[in-house]
Amino acid sequence: MDNPFKKRATEYFDDPTALLSLVSAEPIRAFFSGQHEQLFDRPVTVVGTPGSGKTTLAHLLELDTLVALVQLARNNDNKSLVAELAQFRILDNLVPTILAFRLPAGSTLRDIWQLPYSLSTRSALFRSFIQARAVLGWLRKLEKVQVPPSAIKVATREHLETVRGLIKANDASEMRAFARDVEEQIFRVVTALAPPSEAELASTGLSSTYQAFDAIEAFVIDGIPNVVGSEIRLKPLFILDDAHELHPEQFADVGQWFRNRELKIARWIVTRIDALGPDEFRAALAGSDRPLAGTTPGRDHMYVLMQRARKDRKAFRAVAKDIAHRYIEQMPALRRQVNTLESCLEARQPSLTAGDAEKLAQKVASIMAKSGITDQTKRQLEGLLPPQLGLDQRQAVLRILLHREMKRTPQTDMFAMFDEAPGEEEVVDLQNVSADEDSDTDTKKKAKAALIAGANIQLMHDFQRPYYFTFDMVADASSDNIEQFISLAGALVDVIETRLLRNQPLKLDAKVQHQTLVKRAEDTVNAWDFPHSEYVRKIVGYIAKRCVEKSLEPNAPLDDGANTFGVPQAEIDRLRKENGLFIQVIHYAQAYNAFSILEHYECKRKTWCLFELGGLPIIANGLTLGRGGFCEGHLSDLMDCISDDAKI
Repeated sequence: MDNPFKKRATEYFDDPTALLSLVSAEPIRAFFSGQHEQLFDRPVTVVGTPGSGKTTLAHLLELDTLVALVQLARNNDNKSLVAELAQFRILDNLVPTILAFRLPAGSTLRDIWQLPYSLSTRSALFRSFIQARAVLGWLRKLEKVQVPPSAIKVATREHLETVRGLIKANDASEMRAFARDVEEQIFRVVTALAPPSEAELASTGLSSTYQAFDAIEAFVIDGIPNVVGSEIRLKPLFILDDAHELHPEQFADVGQWFRNRELKIARWIVTRIDALGPDEFRAALAGSDRPLAGTTPGRDHMYVLMQRARKDRKAFRAVAKDIAHRYIEQMPALRRQVNTLESCLEARQPSLTAGDAEKLAQKVASIMAKSGITDQTKRQLEGLLPPQLGLDQRQAVLRILLHREMKRTPQTDMFAMFDEAPGEEEVVDLQNVSADEDSDTDTKKKAKAALIAGANIQLMHDFQRPYYFTFDMVADASSDNIEQFISLAGALVDVIETRLLRNQPLKLDAKVQHQTLVKRAEDTVNAWDFPHSEYVRKIVGYIAKRCVEKSLEPNAPLDDGANTFGVPQAEIDRLRKENGLFIQVIHYAQAYNAFSILEHYECKRKTWCLFELGGLPIIANGLTLGRGGFCEGHLSDLMDCISDDAKI
């Protein structure tokens, strides 16, 4: 059975129809919403972690994909995608308005920068090669949708007749032949065993730069077969994908070049976070830009983050459900048995074994005996617990409440509100109870979801009771990253596939889900192989250790526990001025979803910088997926994790 969950990179989908079957509309809406016009009239740097959907977006905007979408517009799975692209004027009355070409920044581009020439010559070769590839790419995309060269007119900027003539823009066939010749000449220089000297370059035919981007404004074509029969005007979009593979000087060079206000084509640089410097990434997070001389931030350039701060889990759950549905639709054998992945995941709470339940009951009885808490108070506490809780959950929550009563935590702090815990029903805040309080009033109060989640986490650590199960838990653990979701969901689908082949029940109980997700998370974290990944693992391990300790404190002071480490903001501000190894380490940690950093967080009349673990480290270490609880510490605690191996 062909399993699309194992094909996480859309580069493997050469057929536009196959790609469209897997693309969800919600991420497209999130990307273009509120800024679609600016995305096509100024240079844009699209920044995202691996798996955030950067390349998927680039493929989607290419003309052959848009034409395939138009031809399949009546397909129910494509209607929402068509509607989104129409809203953002990428489709106008089911006619494409964009002619996009995606150029992956492969080894050839970087090799140009290694040539033994001056910076100006290398830059000229680099820019000429990109423009030649772009012209060939745009014409090739038109050819793929059956638009012949004779039906193509190239619109150029006014007063640039000379440049128009130099790039052969009066005839599409001649223009393609000339661009191919430029590409070939530069390629010969790059691949030569002994590159010609800089003085000899003119004799190879490279006596001048190729400046197609300066002149081209639009492509006017006589229609697209089976789409539109009348003349249409397409705005060219050049997408330099995987720009993080460029030499740092190249990356800066292309960024400065694209800021030229006279360029009329749309131009995007698509890159991972690690291609940006720490300060640039902070500026991107803040929605600002560090302008170059003579440019204005926002007007001459803009950053777009593919993966924004996690604020709305329900929105990503909807995306995850749509993606899972689309992927299962590509698996005929499984599709005949199940409608959704969610239907294969048991949501019923598991129970402890009789032996473990007895041990838990004995611990609660022991706490009662030591605390001196009366049976009446215990009964009142038990009366506040939701009736749908299982016996083991009731005992675990009661254990926490008894410890809180022993500590005499002030009422206002005992159950401070935190974000809703995943997979639990939110209920009313629970207050401290004494034997003197009116029972009618007390019974109206209920234990809230975060506290119940905290009790479940303690059961997971104490008795190996499954915690990570249900579809929503898988989505929440994905850190709003599509590829990460596909990886976690794919591990579950592997088990379901095996059961299908063995004619076994397809529904996975909580234990199987938990074990499968934890193993996938552990394997992924252990397989990290990005720059400074060993240091990142050590920092993640330290944060996780501190969070586990806090989460397992008997009175659960943070309800569902912590998954975040907080340091005073002033400490990280001082360190950034030095820009040492530690700054580089945490930069790569953010780039690869190990943790995210939230600066200037106000809490307890202090300003904090929070290091929040990503979904995979959370699962691998048995922590909450809820947000809000953090362990307090100092930056030196994190720096000490790697200080034995390297100078910070």
